[in-house]
Amino acid sequence: MIRIAHVGGWGRNYGDLALQDGQMRVLREDSDQSLEFLPIHCQQTEFHPDLIDRINETCDLMILGGGGMIFHRPEDSSKSGWQFNIALEDLDRIRVPIVVYAVGYNPFHFDSQKLLPVAMEHLKATQERALMFSVRNNGSRNALINGGLDPNRIEILPDPGMYVPSFPLTLPQSAGKDLKIGLNWAGDRPHFRFPEPWEANRLGLIDALCGAFQALAGDYPELQVYFIPHLENRIDSDVWELFSQRLGTRILNLEDSVRNIYPPSRAQVGFLADTYRQMDISIGMRGHANIIPFGMNTPLLGLGSHDKVGFFLDEVGLLDNWLSTQADSSAGGATAIAAKIRSVLEERLVLKGRMAEQLTRCRQTTKNFHERLFSAL
Repeated sequence: MIRIAHVGGWGRNYGDLALQDGQMRVLREDSDQSLEFLPIHCQQTEFHPDLIDRINETCDLMILGGGGMIFHRPEDSSKSGWQFNIALEDLDRIRVPIVVYAVGYNPFHFDSQKLLPVAMEHLKATQERALMFSVRNNGSRNALINGGLDPNRIEILPDPGMYVPSFPLTLPQSAGKDLKIGLNWAGDRPHFRFPEPWEANRLGLIDALCGAFQALAGDYPELQVYFIPHLENRIDSDVWELFSQRLGTRILNLEDSVRNIYPPSRAQVGFLADTYRQMDISIGMRGHANIIPFGMNTPLLGLGSHDKVGFFLDEVGLLDNWLSTQADSSAGGATAIAAKIRSVLEERLVLKGRMAEQLTRCRQTTKNFHERLFSAL
């Protein structure tokens, strides 16, 4: 048996729970030994000496990630400036091998601070200490190289959220629908997701999306939009009324209509994955709102300003499928969004074939990484 201290953002976010579930799944598939996990929620855990002693005494390996751990949240009071909250002097106290696993560079596009200077110092020390060091895309790799990390020791490993297994979910009002659109909206930190004045720019994007859906209803009279939150406590649903006022019964909020799968949990994450599987097209503002439907072979469009959305789409050959709001907060407006959705639907079968090929490539990359990892223990 291999005992793994598994460090990541295992909290309130369906995306990170999908990542955790998918990662544990493929690690078990690729190991010839049984695996036991000690989950450590990085956003709420300080690596104090007693915890380090426990890891040394009970675990054979520490895995940091996956997920967007390269991100500073002031509320975490992290000693490192990223989400591995450990003092430099305590890093060397860890005696088990450390593997940095598919982590992502995660600052918001309109956050001028990006990362604290201390973060790169800690990341360099972690890289030097790590048995293997991997990030989830080229965009993250380039950011760390620019920050001074050794490029020869940064591998690219796909985000394992794409491997989350799905479980059948009874989706309300799906029978007879000629077009089902999944929409994921990210409600946290809107002042970093939109340029100032962020309230007006956010409303402009909502108007553009709703206008696009209304235009599509002319071609698809039974169109149904499913609003798919990832965060608990209606954080992603804080704009729900703005969508429902504009679209009425054409849009359903899973947090209301399938409330039995909320708040997010690992026990329920397979049902969320199945929601994405049932969509004809998915539009996602969160990174994992693109990664999960990709794993479900659902045609997708990324949405918003966050660089990680573009990083992922570029990694799997879908960068043209980004409704980016970095230069235009309305993503080109309703007409442009509707045209992009129509284009994806017209190329749906070809796109699904390309995505399946990319998923196979990603899985082989993951398998190769695991083979080297387990052989090194």
